[in-house]
Amino acid sequence: MKKSICTLLCAGVIMLTGCYGSNACFNKLHKWNGTLGNKWLNSIVHFILQIFGVYWICLGLVDGLVLNTIEFWTGSNPLASGDSYFEKDAQGNSVAAVKNADGSMSVELTTAEGQKANLTLQRDENVVRALDDEGNLIAQYEIEK
Repeated sequence: MKKSICTLLCAGVIMLTGCYGSNACFNKLHKWNGTLGNKWLNSIVHFILQIFGVYWICLGLVDGLVLNTIEFWTGSNPLASGDSYFEKDAQGNSVAAVKNADGSMSVELTTAEGQKANLTLQRDENVVRALDDEGNLIAQYEIEK
């Protein structure tokens, strides 16, 4: 009887977790390791983290069972907020984006001449909206399912 209950609980946990997600905890740890120095230091720290199971804990337990499940059911990973993106093209134009805690994204576009535009991107189900600084709708795109 106890084995049956344990088996059902384990199957339920596996079925109710959203195991595929952004893996924010693992990615932050891996990104941090890449900032330590040269490839030798990064490799040594990576090896040590593997030996002590830190990567397994981050990916398997924290991300796999907790954060990705929250992301699966709510659509937003609490640890992924604050993630940022920056890119600059050959002409000097740049885009910088930061994920907000509410799941929206703040984007700053800068031209090579220094002109800036700020946008907020919001997503609801299958619609993405671009809003200006005052919250006015600039563009809307419907994602086909």
